[in-house]
Amino acid sequence: MNRIGMVSTSRAGCTFIRKYLCNVYGMQDSNSWLKKNGYRNIEDAPFANQKHILKILVHYIPEHDLAWVLNDMPKIWLYRRDTCQQFLSHVARLRTGINHVYSSEEQPKIPDKSLIATRDEYERFVKRQDLFWRLYKSYGFLKNEPLIMYEDFCATPEEHIDSLYDWHWQSFGIPLKERISMPLKIDVNYEDKFINYMEVVNWFDINE
Repeated sequence: MNRIGMVSTSRAGCTFIRKYLCNVYGMQDSNSWLKKNGYRNIEDAPFANQKHILKILVHYIPEHDLAWVLNDMPKIWLYRRDTCQQFLSHVARLRTGINHVYSSEEQPKIPDKSLIATRDEYERFVKRQDLFWRLYKSYGFLKNEPLIMYEDFCATPEEHIDSLYDWHWQSFGIPLKERISMPLKIDVNYEDKFINYMEVVNWFDINE
């Protein structure tokens, strides 16, 4: 099997960690291939015959295909502890159209108090979070697949790299000669940018 999946929800840090691991383990990055292509056509993907990490956001896969796709490869499960910040990042991405930045000049320029998150967006976000955890319990936990918290990985990447290698060393290679470009942290203080920042915080406090 050339493929390892990385399952997460939007803005959980999947792009950063996936590219980081691809550079360390000598794997190709699928980017968001599944967003516009069905898994049934995966063997036609340009990276299919090489060791790669497949990005799987839970809403990318039609519900009737979830079991088949998630049983077809070993997977890394990624989540973010600060779901409020994750949600605000998600909404900011929707408003600005900026997914990732690779230079300081690309950082989004968002006027203060110019964004507002809607309750519908929050409820859709929560449903996807719930779906992620249900899928992990059904297709990840029972197989003892790694569950990684984004904040922990950023604090101690080397520990996670060693642990992942021990988990599935046969899928990993040597570091790439030409390294994949790494995205920068998007530098936005969401409290300054969102009109209803405290309202959003309260949604998450109540949900907990």
